Amino acid sequence: MLLVTLTDSFHCPVHHLARVRKAHPISISRGVRTKASDLSNLPKQARFSRKDGRPIYDPKSYQEICSHACQSVLDGLGDGLCLMEVEFPAVPGEDASYKAASDVYINLNIQYALTIFNRVYRETGKICEILLPDGPEYRRAGELFTSSVELSEGCTLNTLDGKKTENINVFIGNVARGRGLRPKLEETEEAKGSEADLYAIVNISTVDIPVAEDFCMHKANGKPIVFLNNELDTLRADLGLFSFPKKDLHYRFLSKVKPVYYLRTRAYSRTITVSPFVLNYSGAIFREYPAPWQVMVKQNTGELVCVAEDEDRFTLGEAKEEMLVALGLADKDDSPMKFLRSGYKTNTWWEAEDDREQSDAWRT
Repeated sequence: MLLVTLTDSFHCPVHHLARVRKAHPISISRGVRTKASDLSNLPKQARFSRKDGRPIYDPKSYQEICSHACQSVLDGLGDGLCLMEVEFPAVPGEDASYKAASDVYINLNIQYALTIFNRVYRETGKICEILLPDGPEYRRAGELFTSSVELSEGCTLNTLDGKKTENINVFIGNVARGRGLRPKLEETEEAKGSEADLYAIVNISTVDIPVAEDFCMHKANGKPIVFLNNELDTLRADLGLFSFPKKDLHYRFLSKVKPVYYLRTRAYSRTITVSPFVLNYSGAIFREYPAPWQVMVKQNTGELVCVAEDEDRFTLGEAKEEMLVALGLADKDDSPMKFLRSGYKTNTWWEAEDDREQSDAWRT
């Protein structure tokens, strides 16, 4: 039987329980939790077609992740998708969230974009314009990645707001108004017209999302746009807070962005009444278009093993529950501990279904 290691001295067998949302034939690739007996008859990471989920996912390098992300983008382009999302942990290690605010994170995302869209160019001949949030980010990237851009055929750099420099009056005005050293929409040098066939947006913050929406509506001319490693889930959580854009931005715009490659890792702990008393477990929500959404549990070997799939996106609460069920650690539905552990509300405001959503693309 397939085992998932939680600690060096504690093992739990993977249990099997279907997540019922849409009816699918009973098979390894749709509508049921993957069984260990099924996996034992297949090579690692084997699947019958790209429309099937992976029984096991174990990328050995970021080059391999970029290759898989590129193929998902190509499938999305082939299906006529215009707004796509690629998301994976940009920085390895436990302190990845801390590093997300660092130059390491910013630099790596630009390098990933060059890698992925150079491959897209080699496959399709489509030129990609990589869009940075503003002029300072653009100039910094131009200095650091001059050689990389020259070697990455089919890729160019530009700014999301279309402005690359600012004059001294605008600079002083920004500082005087408390806007810091980062200009927004008042720079003076207009970017040249673009001949790109598609766009990749990287390293934006929550306040840049309205600029991205404006670019999509008025400047992209219907060309595909890929949001690469912008942590849109984190940005969604900021919407509606003081000084941030309103929640309506998700309903009218971000809901239209379809995840084509999505790997979000999560780590949890669980208290029990016997030794070792605290169990650490981890896993991921995974999607590789056109395959369905999957919940994966991480083993001590580093492999991610599928324990649930569905055509619709799992919320964070649902994914955690699927991991617990698979590990045999879930509380019974009528248990008081289930309510005490999870609380009354188990999903975020943007995960809840709402009639104001103009699209369900981000869920499917």
